[in-house]
Amino acid sequence: MTIGLILLAAVAVFLFFGGSERFFSKLGIPSKAAFLIVLALVLGTVIPTLSFGSALTVNLGGFLIPLAIMAVFLFRCDSMGERLKALLSIAAVAAVCVAVRMLIPGTSAGLAVTISVVTGFVGAAVACMVAGTRVSALAGVLGGVVLGDIVTSLAYRFFIDGSIVSLGTAGAFDSVIIGVVFAVIIAETLSAVKRHSRVSVHSEPQAGMTEAGSDNADVEKAAPVYHFNEEDYEEYFNDDID
Repeated sequence: MTIGLILLAAVAVFLFFGGSERFFSKLGIPSKAAFLIVLALVLGTVIPTLSFGSALTVNLGGFLIPLAIMAVFLFRCDSMGERLKALLSIAAVAAVCVAVRMLIPGTSAGLAVTISVVTGFVGAAVACMVAGTRVSALAGVLGGVVLGDIVTSLAYRFFIDGSIVSLGTAGAFDSVIIGVVFAVIIAETLSAVKRHSRVSVHSEPQAGMTEAGSDNADVEKAAPVYHFNEEDYEEYFNDDID
């Protein structure tokens, strides 16, 4: 859980100074609300784990709170198609989580960290590929890790070693935070590449331009001044990650 808390602290500082206001505006979530979400995740880690008899434990920060945030992102999806992509993303990330935890036995602290990191990074990449939008990708990471945690815990309980079903473990919490942060990085990187490609196309001289026109274009390239028309403005603030 240490990795997740460190990343959350960094994200909280970033949010406090308005460093990700544009990203959350694309999600329809004010920066203050995003800061409260981060705070809820942090507080969830210090609340004692809930025990239900001798067969089930549930952690707020690693299970219930990510599940609630996932529901918010699903609600924020603009269309049924986007919600469907979010659900497919959840299933894909869950498959990644189950595969990693089955293939890498968490028999030591080092292996447990490895599981969290691999699950977070691979899950985020898969979510972005399947989802195509920021909202559905984040819903995929959150819901996928939670669903994968449920499936794996039940598999160990009933088919492997009969261990207690622990939902929202430290490893699951770290996977959620790593996955969300990496998904944000992927989304912003792809968005920046897409905008850069569009600006590059707009800045190229038109075919058949006269020699005088080409000279003028060279001067403009030497000191480029880009102006957003209405179409550029809409793409800047509404572009997806695919």
